[in-house]
Amino acid sequence: MSKSSSKPKHKSKSKSKSTTSSKGPPLFSDFGHKAKDLLTAGYSNDQRFSFSSHIDGGVNLTCSTSAKIGGRSSAAVAGSYTYKNATFNCRIDTDSKVTGTLGTKFPSSTKTSASFSLPEYKSSKLRFQTRQEYGAAAVSVSLCQSPAINLSATVGSASFVIGMEAEYKTASSTFSKCNAGISMKSLNSDASIILGNKGGLVTASYVHYLDQEKKNAAVVEFTQNLSTKTSTLTVGGSCMVDHQTVVKARLDGSGDVKTLLQYSIRPKSRLSISGEFNTKALDRIPKIGLALSLAP
Repeated sequence: MSKSSSKPKHKSKSKSKSTTSSKGPPLFSDFGHKAKDLLTAGYSNDQRFSFSSHIDGGVNLTCSTSAKIGGRSSAAVAGSYTYKNATFNCRIDTDSKVTGTLGTKFPSSTKTSASFSLPEYKSSKLRFQTRQEYGAAAVSVSLCQSPAINLSATVGSASFVIGMEAEYKTASSTFSKCNAGISMKSLNSDASIILGNKGGLVTASYVHYLDQEKKNAAVVEFTQNLSTKTSTLTVGGSCMVDHQTVVKARLDGSGDVKTLLQYSIRPKSRLSISGEFNTKALDRIPKIGLALSLAP
């Protein structure tokens, strides 16, 4: 009996080792995405309200309104339907603009999607994405008479990646975009360097996480335009005060300061209050934004 009881322990150890696998490299569009998210996501000068509901059968509906100070208001209704590995999204706004996306995901980390826009049908696109163990690639083609083809590819691992992106316009038979970059990640940092605008623009960003759960972070982004010899430096950070409250702030080289307070009323409902002022023009009235998102 003692010999047979020791066998299951040996099997459990080998099983745990086999389940560990490394995640593949990200897409080129993900380079510097975390820094951009910390510096831009959530900040707004508008008054926004949205309400979401879920209907049995995989249907989600969202109604939203937005009002700008001194400008006109807008509203939109969006819905999504999910069935197995396929998802359909559709949105209708007050400008009589209809947009939608039909996407499918395969078990081998491959995604395909088709998007449409009416009446601006020229912005409709067909996309293909795939992520493997040591590489990732993406292709998008605009659905028009003279389409623009966007290609991107990355090679590496989850911690170090190199990649490039190019856009070819069939109407003029020229490359309108050619970018390259590297991305480096560790347990407490996320950094990237992107050479864009056909070599005329360099963007470097760095995110440092102050805790293991990545709830508190500091970020810095530096942009250098090689043709005009102008540069921009932006710093910011995010702090989770408690399980319901998140505070964010950012400061750029022109003196613009933005702050954001996000409070979770319930797991899927959030109240956001943002403010903006310029340290070089303190006599101006600060801009205030308010957003309320409710969900059952």
